Amino acid sequence: MHKRNAPTLFGYLLLLVGALLLVAPFLYMVLTSLKSNQEATEPVFSFLVKNPTLDPYKRLMDAGLVGRAAFNSLIIAFLTTIANMYFGALAGFAFAKHKFPGRDGLFLALLSTMMIPGAVLLVPGFLLFRDLGWLDTWLPLIVPSLCGAFSVFLARQFIVGIPDSLLEAAKIEGCTEFQIYQRVILPVSKSLLATVGILTFLGSWNSFLGPLIILQDEKKYTLPLVIAMLQGRFPGQQNTQMAGALVSIAPVLILFFLFQKQIVESLANSGLKEG
Repeated sequence: MHKRNAPTLFGYLLLLVGALLLVAPFLYMVLTSLKSNQEATEPVFSFLVKNPTLDPYKRLMDAGLVGRAAFNSLIIAFLTTIANMYFGALAGFAFAKHKFPGRDGLFLALLSTMMIPGAVLLVPGFLLFRDLGWLDTWLPLIVPSLCGAFSVFLARQFIVGIPDSLLEAAKIEGCTEFQIYQRVILPVSKSLLATVGILTFLGSWNSFLGPLIILQDEKKYTLPLVIAMLQGRFPGQQNTQMAGALVSIAPVLILFFLFQKQIVESLANSGLKEG
């Protein structure tokens, strides 16, 4: 019995060590953000906070950078997330349940765009947005991201597993294709929508290179740009820098913990099965 339990115990220990290694940077961030300047710059890091303080967060708020940038990022991420959830599922529905000329070729072409490194498109994208007069606006950060290829792919893989009998029953009831999408596909795709939503929000919220190239006015900066500026704005103040980093990741962590069940379900299941 002990010999059988030994591999299980060893596996749990490995998982525990891995979890601690993953949690350590976040713990360092939280503890440092609660320390005073003197305590944060001590040569030896301590997990004990002698005099906890919220001064780093107050400095961030007083500077007015993080709050405005967080609002900017929230607006951009919200618009792209809602659009991807709706239009991504709509396109996935078309690819999964409708037959039209060139469907498979178009889907393969869509998938091929996922293999192109984003850095390759930076210069052509910049020139295109310059010609459109979109520089120093949020349009380049929103419009191209309204329906991502990965969202369509994920939606198609999920919706293809939804039983055709549900769609046929809706057609018998007199529903149009758009009504089928609204009343059948969306209600049974909650886990898919949660996954697309959290992944899209995460990508938009953490986007750095795009805003760095497009935006020039500091009032329009997104949160990652402002976080990168903190080292220059608050030199030697590691606690303030860590407070800014913590503010930037807090919304994403909250969203993940709220929708982790739906995300796991969507990634584990391809859809409903015929019963």
